[in-house]
Amino acid sequence: MKTLNIQIEDSLYDALLEILKNLPETKIKIQEIASTSNFSFEESMDYTLKKNKELYKRLS
Repeated sequence: MKTLNIQIEDSLYDALLEILKNLPETKIKIQEIASTSNFSFEESMDYTLKKNKELYKRLS
């Protein structure tokens, strides 16, 4: 497998992520990395809750 790191404008992020999620899970691994590592507590909590929601949706 190869790794590709890209930076994308916020306005295109959701559309690109949706395209990538339609690829076979055995062929792709999506790892989101925030562009800034200095999250406030509220931003960190929102991010975590969003990721948990996505995870639980996939598991159901």
